[in-house]
Amino acid sequence: KAVVSTQSGHYGRGDDSSLSPSVMESLLRFLPSGEDMASLRLLKDEHDELCTAEQFAFMLANIPRIEPRLQAMVFKKKFFEEAKEIKPDLTYVIAACEELKTSEKFGKCLELILLIGNYMNSGSRNAESYGFKLNFLTKLQNTKAHDNRSNMLHFLANLLENRYPQWVNFKDDLRNLEKARRVSDDQLSKQLRGMKKSLTNLKKELEFHKNPESIDDRFGTEMNAFLEYANDEYEKLEATYTNMGKCVAEIITFYGEDPKKTNAEEFFSDIVTFCNDFETARVENAKMKEAKKREEKQKELKEKEKRRKEQKEKERKDFIIDQQGEGEGVLDDLMDALKTGQAYNRDNRRQKPRQTRDGGKKDRNLSRGRSQTGHSQSPRKKKKVPTATLR
Repeated sequence: KAVVSTQSGHYGRGDDSSLSPSVMESLLRFLPSGEDMASLRLLKDEHDELCTAEQFAFMLANIPRIEPRLQAMVFKKKFFEEAKEIKPDLTYVIAACEELKTSEKFGKCLELILLIGNYMNSGSRNAESYGFKLNFLTKLQNTKAHDNRSNMLHFLANLLENRYPQWVNFKDDLRNLEKARRVSDDQLSKQLRGMKKSLTNLKKELEFHKNPESIDDRFGTEMNAFLEYANDEYEKLEATYTNMGKCVAEIITFYGEDPKKTNAEEFFSDIVTFCNDFETARVENAKMKEAKKREEKQKELKEKEKRRKEQKEKERKDFIIDQQGEGEGVLDDLMDALKTGQAYNRDNRRQKPRQTRDGGKKDRNLSRGRSQTGHSQSPRKKKKVPTATLR
């Protein structure tokens, strides 16, 4: 009902400002056939008695060349959207080709890969090669180290970061490569061919609208203006597309590939895959480095704890040895005192305690020695008993 009441006086005249492409495409799908159109035109006198849907069909039947008009209007609506999509895609591919051609960092990285490959293949038939296929870049991670924990990409990333840090960020020079990889040459070609065909059909259709039946019919005027603009835009797009094809062929040849056998999508995809794998290897190298640091730190802590325990055990043993040595010194002094008779001299017992070998006092040890000779240690006074003399 909204379409009938608000659009019936405009959509057939070239005014498509209020109609979306999806609405117009729906109209095209459900248009009555030619015979039905002819039958509907005969219902002019019965218009008021028709239901809303029949009135709408009657109105469509009375618009001259309704089907090609709708097709032209759909093309006009979609042309601007398609042109807006195609332009950036063409720009991305051309820019990516230029980046690959001028990037010194990426070129040096490829030279280093070739050098490593020649070193690894020394002595074989592949030694001293002058180049390699670009799809080899996607297979570097298949070359494993002896520990099977790292591969050639990890080695390359470490080498660039430690020896040639000025080249390690080569991906920064290839900013448009990821977007260029998503561009389909076949899709671009198909879109441009569709544009050209629609422009040709529109030009033919406008031949029937040079003399409109009604002064309100602005279809011819509106579409002629659009055709002029669309032709200019198409020519620019076509020229850019041709230039893009030349750039792709040149860059593929520049890297030693055959442009007839290698398309742009495969070419860009191999390089993008390599760049992404390389960045992944850098991240993994950093993780392995951190893990190694943690492992070394834990090992150092274990060694430190082991040394601490060994030192503690050594100090304990030294203490025991010192105690044993001190005990042996006391016994030696006691035996000397017994042999010389000093142990039985009362006046000697009142003397100040002698110093031990290590500077300590021996009064306790001597008293312990006296107790062993039979003299009482009781503090109570006893009767004087003559001292026996050893003979």
